[in-house]
Amino acid sequence: MLDNDRKKITINDLRQEVADWRKQKPENENIFTFLKTPADAAGSLIFFIILILTILFVPLIELLRLLILRPALTFFHTTVVIIAAVFLRITARPLIRLGNRAILNKEQGVNKFIYKNFPRLLRFFVLCFGPSLKYYLKIDTKDVRSIGKFQEWIDDTVGVEGIWIESDVNRAVRRETWCPFVGREIPYAPLAVQENLRPDSKSAGQGDCTEFCSNFMAGWVNDFLQYCNPEFEIAPVKYMIPKGDAFCEFVWKRKTAWRGGER
Repeated sequence: MLDNDRKKITINDLRQEVADWRKQKPENENIFTFLKTPADAAGSLIFFIILILTILFVPLIELLRLLILRPALTFFHTTVVIIAAVFLRITARPLIRLGNRAILNKEQGVNKFIYKNFPRLLRFFVLCFGPSLKYYLKIDTKDVRSIGKFQEWIDDTVGVEGIWIESDVNRAVRRETWCPFVGREIPYAPLAVQENLRPDSKSAGQGDCTEFCSNFMAGWVNDFLQYCNPEFEIAPVKYMIPKGDAFCEFVWKRKTAWRGGER
């Protein structure tokens, strides 16, 4: 091989040229190149610490949640729901008697006070037991039928029989076909009978007590509904066993209906 001056190029010249080129080439980069400055070193150290902590503690936290936190929450909420069920079983009949007595004499003394504050007592029940019932019943707050599990739980607890006859994205309808309190704690007074009652018959514990279902009971269910999702409400109760209908009908509905029907 010859250069421009026709000088012979030997293998040693090529080796020397390669050696000179390697000396002029910048230092090869490696994984530690970015640690040259103190700021880069500190940032990299923080990054690796966070990375290691994440790798170590995220699985540990998830394991603790599955093995300790979730069972603890389940145990707590289940215990609260059991207490609520026992409380409701024991106090259902006395509370219904108290409420109806207040309804029949709501313009008189202590009954007037009870009548005005009875809904607050039921609302206090929702405040105390609502979160646990929501967790225990696995309620989906965007599904009105799922929120309706609250009424199912009440019926099962106190012995009321009922079925759902309608359920879609906008509304759900539940009919209670048998109630152990009608004719006992809640007087059975069909409309035809009510028209013939003497004015003083209410003092004897007779008369129209459907207000307990249409006001107190519906209001109680609506309180829980509002707690779960204010987009829904309970429609005014039209059909009630105490006034001679074959069932009590509760309509759970969305305040502003979605289009498209069932999905």
